[in-house]
Amino acid sequence: IPAARSTFPLGGISDMITYTIDGIHHHTQVDEKIDYLRHPRYIQPDKILRPYNTTQSEGKYFLQQVSRPRGWRDEYYHHSVLSNKSVFLLTDTKCMLLQYDDMVNEWKVDWHHPYNDVVKLPSLLGADEDAVGITFTVLMDPNAGVSRLFKNRRKKERIVILPSSLAARVMRTRFDNLVKTSHRKWTIRNQDTSCWDSCCRCL
Repeated sequence: IPAARSTFPLGGISDMITYTIDGIHHHTQVDEKIDYLRHPRYIQPDKILRPYNTTQSEGKYFLQQVSRPRGWRDEYYHHSVLSNKSVFLLTDTKCMLLQYDDMVNEWKVDWHHPYNDVVKLPSLLGADEDAVGITFTVLMDPNAGVSRLFKNRRKKERIVILPSSLAARVMRTRFDNLVKTSHRKWTIRNQDTSCWDSCCRCL
């Protein structure tokens, strides 16, 4: 009888050890997906820490996610989300249209143009208060597409439809400033470009 009584606490201890081991194993698993509450903070080129900016952080995230050719060292400047699978983005050296590829589950560059290839400054589509997008003219890459068949570089008009008239006006202003500071034809003399924050603060 005494031996039978000793089996009950031993069984309880065994169950406790088993449950403890199972709990530790469950909580140490690292294969669970972690969802971030916000995008990583965007730190501007001057390395000054500023209050968190949701729009800038989102734009930097898109630029980091896109599959870019080796050698690109672009710095984020401004962007606008056109749809859940399309983003128009400005960097310090070029404009680009990003598209999400469902086949490979990643963002890709649909087309891009250096600001030196912009031959007509961006203009609004429609009146200021009713603008639906921007349009601009660029020189196509002479080594891409049908441009290889022509002696001179082919011109092409790009049209970007934006989500609102305010987004269109802001994009036109930012785009216009970048082209003028990059292109010799429209170089603005004595313009202070040292303060990046004054140029890329998103509205």
